[in-house]
Amino acid sequence: MLIDLNKLNTKVLLRGLLLLFCLVGAPLYAQGAKEEWTYQFPKERSAWEAIDWLMFMQQASVEQNYRGRFMFSRGAMSSTMSVIHQYEKGLEKERLKQLDGEMGEIVRDGERVMCVFPNNRVVEVENSPLSNNFTNKFVGFMPGKSHYSLVLKGKERMIERSCVVVEISANDDERYSYKLWIDEEKGLLLKSELIDQEHKALERFQYTHVEYPNNIDSTVFDVMGAGKAIKHEMIKTADKGMSWSRSLMWQVEFLPNGYEKINGEAKEGEHVMVYSDGLATFSIFIESVDKGTMPEGATQVGATTAYSTDHSVDGHDYHVTVVGEVPAMTAMKVAKSVKPIM
Repeated sequence: MLIDLNKLNTKVLLRGLLLLFCLVGAPLYAQGAKEEWTYQFPKERSAWEAIDWLMFMQQASVEQNYRGRFMFSRGAMSSTMSVIHQYEKGLEKERLKQLDGEMGEIVRDGERVMCVFPNNRVVEVENSPLSNNFTNKFVGFMPGKSHYSLVLKGKERMIERSCVVVEISANDDERYSYKLWIDEEKGLLLKSELIDQEHKALERFQYTHVEYPNNIDSTVFDVMGAGKAIKHEMIKTADKGMSWSRSLMWQVEFLPNGYEKINGEAKEGEHVMVYSDGLATFSIFIESVDKGTMPEGATQVGATTAYSTDHSVDGHDYHVTVVGEVPAMTAMKVAKSVKPIM
């Protein structure tokens, strides 16, 4: 059964897209990234391999000051956004703003994250060390695992800057491949493509303008404008509302090779689980069956797949939804393997 993802407005899907947009993956590189930057680069850049350029990109995404505009396309949907990023005294600040359609912004000040919606509604996300999933998607990726291969593909020119091209190729059918264009001088990711098994680009990210100022005025990260009344709300990063069996613990019997749970240890009452292989991420949502749940089946917008299925255990019906950047068959196998620990 094919579901039109664009017409769905369920709580499950909204939670999944929020996680994918501004939450998931952050713990992978917000914690411990500094340790990896003790990495010893070869003295001559002409001797750098793909791994060296990837590590250079990871460092630049955090430690560079930059501002610019970029296009992001996913399937038939596309958006233009602006980004301002500052690194000063070990602290990151960032402002990500949507430039077309409805107004929307995400502002990060260290580990404090605020989402600004139309009508100046501000939602502060609780306990989330955000890094945006557009410009910093690859920061948590650690090569050397068997499920991806790194290949250096020469140089190309993007927005008047020389770029080194790196391919991250999936070694199985459980994940996608990627192609990256990295600023040769500064290390920032200027373009990326997410590619399926048929070598079709499902998503594209590309800067149309970028600059690297030495200093950025910190006031550009202020959320509260003069004279504006802004409502602040606190939301949790995971909604654990479920009307039955709150003492249950859950297990996933099928996981693709290389995926690990990144949102803590299994515990009672946990009905949101997030898994990552260091690059791709998917979330599992478990809830009781009601009229607001997604119908069974799969759909895809760009690389984002949503697959839902119903299960019944001891007279209780529960609904599992997997949302993430994985092939539909992978999402289906994961969703059907979710079981309560009895």
